Amino acid sequence: MTPRYWPYQCTPTVYPVEQFDAVADAASMCKAMKSPGVDEQAIIDVVTKRGIKQRLEIADVYQQHHPNTLVDDLKSKLSGNLEHVVVALLTPLQDYYVKELHDAISGRKPDERSIIELLCTIGNWGIKTVVESYKKQYGKSIEDDLKDASGQFKRLIVSICQANRDENVGLDLAQAQVDANDLFEVGEKQWKEENSRFNALIITNSYQQLRQLFLEFEKISGDDIEVSIERAFSGSIKKGLLAFVKCTKSKVGFLTERLHAAMQGIGTKDRVLIRIIVLRSEIDLGDIKETFEKRYGKSLESWIAGDTSGDYKKALLSIISS
Repeated sequence: MTPRYWPYQCTPTVYPVEQFDAVADAASMCKAMKSPGVDEQAIIDVVTKRGIKQRLEIADVYQQHHPNTLVDDLKSKLSGNLEHVVVALLTPLQDYYVKELHDAISGRKPDERSIIELLCTIGNWGIKTVVESYKKQYGKSIEDDLKDASGQFKRLIVSICQANRDENVGLDLAQAQVDANDLFEVGEKQWKEENSRFNALIITNSYQQLRQLFLEFEKISGDDIEVSIERAFSGSIKKGLLAFVKCTKSKVGFLTERLHAAMQGIGTKDRVLIRIIVLRSEIDLGDIKETFEKRYGKSLESWIAGDTSGDYKKALLSIISS
């Protein structure tokens, strides 16, 4: 049984290859696109088995010898979800985060869980980089683009974007007990009115400190913090806070749940599926795989194999097979 609050691990499934030859790989990609009908397997074999720095180096070498970028040429040859996977793998991480965040914010209504997923699975430096790049690319800040979000959810995201979280690894048990008691004394019914205090606690404390705070709150109240949030909030802020708490307790657990939800029921949320697999492949996808099988009784590979098809399935399975 995995503990509810467990230490974060890092086991990737994609590693940089030791015998790397960007020129040979670029030539292989060129040959694959010139093959009759396109050799999708050859493309998959290269892009899913190289680290991100190596993939970008291949793209640079390719462009030195061709009029178009590698991504543009691949887009002209591929289609559907295979194209989306390959393009995602060849997109600089910063650009990928910014594009996904923009689309999660600027849809018909904000996608609260995706916004939390993108901002709360990276550290302060990553958040600052994404926030700056977002404004450069779109000419507006994240705060400006959140105009259609509810006031409380907007304040939460704007606060997260300040990137002021304590990243020290130490734990102050006494302070966690004080903060948990403070939240309890205020009372769930007043959490909305006292939202600035609530926000301040979850925005500035380290994730380790927050995990302890949540445990202390449960000791005092008898309820998991998620249960209290369910009762105290509604709408976008409730979705956002619940996603934040799940992510705080365990990034791996949160992303595992996101992957399962993307494949559960009728239809597949391919964008979420692709994004998590690509972005976590060189970080902790190995841990996510292990947690997925323990939690849902079937391997992530089997879920993907049953939910996708063709070269799209081959590409995803190639990424997650370490």
